[in-house]
Amino acid sequence: MIKKLLFAGAACVALLLLLAAGLLLWPLPDMPRDGVEGDFVIRNVAVVDVGTGTIWQGRDVVLRDGKITSVGPAAPSRADDALIPIDGRGKYLMPGLWDMHTHSLKISPHYMHPLFIANGVTGVRDMSGCMSEPDSFFACIGDRNAWNKATKDRSGLSPRYVLQSSFQINGGNEVPDGFPGFFKARNAGEARQLVSFYRQAGANFLKPYSELSPVAYRALADEARRQGLTLAGHRPLRVSLGDLLAAGQRSVEHPRIFLQECHNGAAAVRARPDPLAASNAQLAWRLVNEHDRGRCAELMDAMAKSDTWWTPTLQVLQMGALAGNEAFRNDQRLRYIPFLFKKFLWAPDADRAARQPADASGRSLYATQYQMALGHVGQASSAGVKILAGTDAGDTYVFPGFGIHDELVELVKAGLSPAQALRSATLDAAIFSGLEDEFGSVTMGKTGDLILLDADPLADVRNTQRIAGLFFGGQFFDRTALDKLLGFAEERAGSVRTNLHLLWDGLNSELLRVQAAD
Repeated sequence: MIKKLLFAGAACVALLLLLAAGLLLWPLPDMPRDGVEGDFVIRNVAVVDVGTGTIWQGRDVVLRDGKITSVGPAAPSRADDALIPIDGRGKYLMPGLWDMHTHSLKISPHYMHPLFIANGVTGVRDMSGCMSEPDSFFACIGDRNAWNKATKDRSGLSPRYVLQSSFQINGGNEVPDGFPGFFKARNAGEARQLVSFYRQAGANFLKPYSELSPVAYRALADEARRQGLTLAGHRPLRVSLGDLLAAGQRSVEHPRIFLQECHNGAAAVRARPDPLAASNAQLAWRLVNEHDRGRCAELMDAMAKSDTWWTPTLQVLQMGALAGNEAFRNDQRLRYIPFLFKKFLWAPDADRAARQPADASGRSLYATQYQMALGHVGQASSAGVKILAGTDAGDTYVFPGFGIHDELVELVKAGLSPAQALRSATLDAAIFSGLEDEFGSVTMGKTGDLILLDADPLADVRNTQRIAGLFFGGQFFDRTALDKLLGFAEERAGSVRTNLHLLWDGLNSELLRVQAAD
């Protein structure tokens, strides 16, 4: 009897393994591409001028082969039968949105891409990459270039991946065993090899991370400058903001910059052998309670005079502040997030944040940090610091695609005008990327990546969410086509096959295993 039970159990396991293997070998379906190809005239539309923050009423905009060939006063009638007419009456036309801080995965065509396109996100700056070997989980430069090519020749559909990133450079603990030692960038020689590797791989910038030493950081910055690359990423915890600006880092990410730098003990924290290990609730409260507004003003003035941009990703702190809020935790958009992420990453992370420490008066640490960061963004913008809209898409409760609209709301909450917020995700994003001649505004000669809205985004920035249609890659996606993308994303997020692929990809990724163990 026992032998029969063991045999039956073994047979069931074998069948389950065969089923899993079959599901993994069976390719995932392609996302729908129901856009209408052709040349278009958007008639009598209100054009959103993101450069000046004004609305130009009653315009006809002509798109031919995906390019804007005419923007002018609405004509009483048009006899050009080659143009597909789109009724723009009562609608607003603005440039496609760019999310300037994302993290793409191998599975992005079945998860992130449909959500980006459905939300009018036509460009992204991906802030991650790979090392010397292809990775099963993270998207590499080759993946992003292939997606760009497929979008260009219309064999696929994804946002345009602008600029290419290295993997995070953290001083060595991020490098799996067996990888070349130069990825640790511990000295000038390794920095030189690392920069050469990524330049040959097609990277545009190197991403410094939190634990990189000041010596390694300076070596990396010097070598990147010599080889024509830039730095963009975190402020290493032992590197001052002043030294980061002097090194010419092109962008610095996330909302805690001034929380960490605007207190009298900042230099002492940086001088510790391992500031990350010393980070705790006690130190966090010191950063809050010893905040020096005068020092902050000096740092913001210095940053405004530099070439360094700030991508605040305010939703990163918003999550901690709202983790105990039931409405926030039950967001209807969770249906677009793969089950594995929701259950094993997002929920535990939010649960930890909900147990946030409070001080003796009952103040919530995370809520206090979040409110201070909002204030810093508004103050920095007023001081002239250049702001980019980015989300950290895929981080806990940061919904890919939807997140850029949420971030625009956060920027306005911080004190930017709707016009300034829109510009940070359109024209300024293109300027930062060196692509302002081709993207970022509704201007004749530029690429016609355009969002058709049902309401004025300058009157209320939330109106960017009222998307009637999208012009992208020489195609027009009406509301029905965009909703079909959302339906595809929802179906994939709940699919056993998709989640099995995610699990398999993660288990086979050396880079992810090292991150998970850190």
